[in-house]
Amino acid sequence: MVTVAVTGAGGFVGRALLAELDADRSVERIIGVDVVEPDMPVGKLDFVPAAGGAPELAVAFDGADVVVHAASEEMLTRDDDAAFAEHVHGAGDVLAAAARAGVSRFVLVSSAMVYGAHPDNDVPLDEDAPLRANPDFGHAYRRMLVEHLVREWAAAHPQVTVTILRAATTLGPGADGFAVRHLESPRLPLIRGHETPLQFLHVDDLAAACRMAVTGGLAGTYNVASDGWLSASEVCALLGRRPVRLPEATAFAAMRRLWPWGLSNLPAGALHYLMHPWVVATDRIQAAGWAPIRSNRDVLREFAATHHGMVALGRARARRRNVYLGGLGAAGLLSAVPVLWWRLAVRRRALRPRPGILRARLKPG
Repeated sequence: MVTVAVTGAGGFVGRALLAELDADRSVERIIGVDVVEPDMPVGKLDFVPAAGGAPELAVAFDGADVVVHAASEEMLTRDDDAAFAEHVHGAGDVLAAAARAGVSRFVLVSSAMVYGAHPDNDVPLDEDAPLRANPDFGHAYRRMLVEHLVREWAAAHPQVTVTILRAATTLGPGADGFAVRHLESPRLPLIRGHETPLQFLHVDDLAAACRMAVTGGLAGTYNVASDGWLSASEVCALLGRRPVRLPEATAFAAMRRLWPWGLSNLPAGALHYLMHPWVVATDRIQAAGWAPIRSNRDVLREFAATHHGMVALGRARARRRNVYLGGLGAAGLLSAVPVLWWRLAVRRRALRPRPGILRARLKPG
């Protein structure tokens, strides 16, 4: 019987993991750590509100056998310095607290984005591929830095079994991150001349991989994704969204101007991940006994059924029906909004960034 501490317990991935662990008879107690309490009943859960800092986390982890670090950037911020302090330094605090608590296992929920999106990437990438997260996409680069911290910590604590799970774009019940907002765009922005493969994962399948790591079935680094991948055109068809394809230079220039104003779901650096491959092989984790329950198509069909009534315009999000009733109801106008924004951004050279502040230390992931 084990006690498991989960950071980011109130977030999207955290909630799915709590449900998975609550149903596992080998798990006696769950310590949920977050700034937001999970909005779900979990019989084994002891929730500890914590905003970060090694001393506070060491108290929260008291009695834990395993720590799962599932907190991450669900929504992106314009303030890279604040995000670095929150997520990279925050991960260091989690590791220090885990060492003080004397845990026997540590599990990091990471992202396949750490491989970077590059034209010379293998298709698919295995776990031995170099980590080359694109430096101009801070979210992916910070995830890579956190992995470096974990590997250094693992070398200094050989008595601890460390598992790193590199997940593909994860969707499912309760998802509301930057990837979700992008997929909810009236028209999906794509780069002309690029038809990169895209890969997805259901949050329940990720939670099952985490449970295997917690209960002793996994050690080391593993890619986690649905089998195979889809083309960008297939993704658009499954979502029922029309793409808008812009030249590379135009798209990057537009995003650099729209992102600081909140008129884009993604910063310019994220466009690399819509241009170049970063899909992963899952042979290693499947050989260990894990297998995805849902395919890429299953994940997207479920997403489309759940989110068909939502539309995201920049960082604003609303029900499509309300947008229509509010005066933007003409479908042609709604679909044209992203294109108009991008053209405006390219022409308007006077736009200036207005940095925001990210306050929480550990956010739901």
